[in-house]
Amino acid sequence: MNFDSMTIHFSTLKALFTRVYAILFCESKFLHAVIDPDFLQNPYGTDVLAKLSELNLKYEIKQQLATRIITFYRTNQQTLTQPGTLSPKTTDQNFLIHLMLGQDLVHHIKERNLRSCIENLQQLYPNKTISLLVYGLVSYCRQNRGCVGRNETEMALTELQLFAECSHQLLETAEEVGNYVAQLGKSLAELPYKQQQQEKYSGEQLYLGNEKKGCVRVEGTAGLHQLYQNQLIKIPSVTLEVAEAIISVYPSLKQLIEAFRFATDAPNLLADIPIRRAAGPITSSIRRIGPELSKKIYRLYGSVDPKQEI
Repeated sequence: MNFDSMTIHFSTLKALFTRVYAILFCESKFLHAVIDPDFLQNPYGTDVLAKLSELNLKYEIKQQLATRIITFYRTNQQTLTQPGTLSPKTTDQNFLIHLMLGQDLVHHIKERNLRSCIENLQQLYPNKTISLLVYGLVSYCRQNRGCVGRNETEMALTELQLFAECSHQLLETAEEVGNYVAQLGKSLAELPYKQQQQEKYSGEQLYLGNEKKGCVRVEGTAGLHQLYQNQLIKIPSVTLEVAEAIISVYPSLKQLIEAFRFATDAPNLLADIPIRRAAGPITSSIRRIGPELSKKIYRLYGSVDPKQEI
């Protein structure tokens, strides 16, 4: 980020944060976390509940099929389907958190059954992505020197990732556990909004969208002229007056590219286009784009050599 060429206004930042918070607050009321009671028996339990409450994420404490498990579901606004039935009231989220104490991980590694332990969990919760949180492994190994080798531990966890598609996090403090659970909950709460944004920009005509100030929003054909002008200005030595001069002859980027394609002297196509100074009248002393800048623009839009330098 170049802070010399960009001014950040407090009001802009405030509006951005307000919008993000509103989206999260709106979506979070539909997301529920289901927490196994054993997950809360250790000191990190308080941090988990506190972090979820900070994000306005609802939770319920309920016995799970396995110990130290957190699952998530979303409540839906029911609608009448075509067969005449109501749509599901809740939707399970395909993510699951399993917390394993450091001494339990050491035990599974020594017994060489860590992978089977996770695979058994996957059978209990089919079609769910499991995130394994290992709590207190470092502190346990410090208190029990030589209990397990580092290479042995890394090999076992890598095997989980490769063959069981189970990611892991090594956490040592209650705050880290609370932050991870809250982070995943926040991501799941924002998921519908992110999917909506992805669908919005994944149509037949793809335009990159951004919510930041200074970006050009394109909807249909609206905004294409401004986007074309901004693109030209990004080229070194192309000022606003030069861009306007080019656009006056070739109103769209498609027309410019086609003109380069069919011109007999394509590199000098733009050389003789006159430039109005500050939108003033054309006079006998008017500047022209010139051959050098014309060749530079041609190389950008007309060259098929991927190694071509502008």
